[in-house]
Amino acid sequence: MGFWASVVDKIKGAAKKIGNGIRSVGSAIKKGATNVWNKFSGKDKFNEADKLYKEITEKYNKRKQEFDEELKFYTDSIERHVKQINKAKETIKTELFVSMATKMEKIHGVSISKDFSLEEYKAEVLSFDSLRSKEALYKIDFNKHKFKTTIQAIFTLGFYTRKKAKETLLAVQEEEKKIDTEITKMDAEIKKLKLIDKSLENVDFYFMSLIELYEKLLVRLDNNVNYLYIRCISFAHKLVNEKMSIRVLPKMQQKEIEAIVTASKILKAMTDMHILSIENSNEVKKYSKEMKEQYDSINEVAEAA
Repeated sequence: MGFWASVVDKIKGAAKKIGNGIRSVGSAIKKGATNVWNKFSGKDKFNEADKLYKEITEKYNKRKQEFDEELKFYTDSIERHVKQINKAKETIKTELFVSMATKMEKIHGVSISKDFSLEEYKAEVLSFDSLRSKEALYKIDFNKHKFKTTIQAIFTLGFYTRKKAKETLLAVQEEEKKIDTEITKMDAEIKKLKLIDKSLENVDFYFMSLIELYEKLLVRLDNNVNYLYIRCISFAHKLVNEKMSIRVLPKMQQKEIEAIVTASKILKAMTDMHILSIENSNEVKKYSKEMKEQYDSINEVAEAA
């Protein structure tokens, strides 16, 4: 039994190897035949086009989604900065300058313009060419119309199907170039919005910081007015106009009065300055630079006092 069992096992093993060999040969023949058919019919070019279409579809959809998210983020941020800048201008006009004028007119007349420009941001309506559908690009579709394309290949000796497959590949390649151009436009738009947002963020900071600084100068102005008032009523409990003159103040306090007058003029110029076009990144960058110069000037004046 042991001998015959061993022989049977060997026969089975040999048969299995032969079967595997036949299948391998069959698979190779089938693969070779497929390759020949693909070249004959033009399906190889179609497969290349179909693969490329899937790749550019994924690339475009991914970038478009990212772009939409970035666009909303920067647009919202820019609008928020514009609102803050306008709010700061209103505070300066209706509160700080009014307070300064009320205090200052007791010792010095100051006229303040009521004209203040406000900023406005209008997001551009952007349009991008979308990815065209397969139906618009594919001149032939071996996957969707297998029987039809097979008959066309046989009866035209592959000339028609190869021609259409090549046209399909060229169409998808052209679409890839267009999509790359659209993605470049998206990148450029986000870069521009980043610059606008950063510039306005700086301007926002300048105004908020200067409001805080100006409020401190107003406290010092109020102290000086009170100093003069107390000094005047000490003269027979009568207010004497000439005793409310800035010349009566000590030198250091005179510098404080001069500082707030100078700071007011600079701050007035800042609130009057208007961005010609917030949508133009170069204009906004220039505006931010000018605001920085004014901001530094006020800080220098305050420090000198």
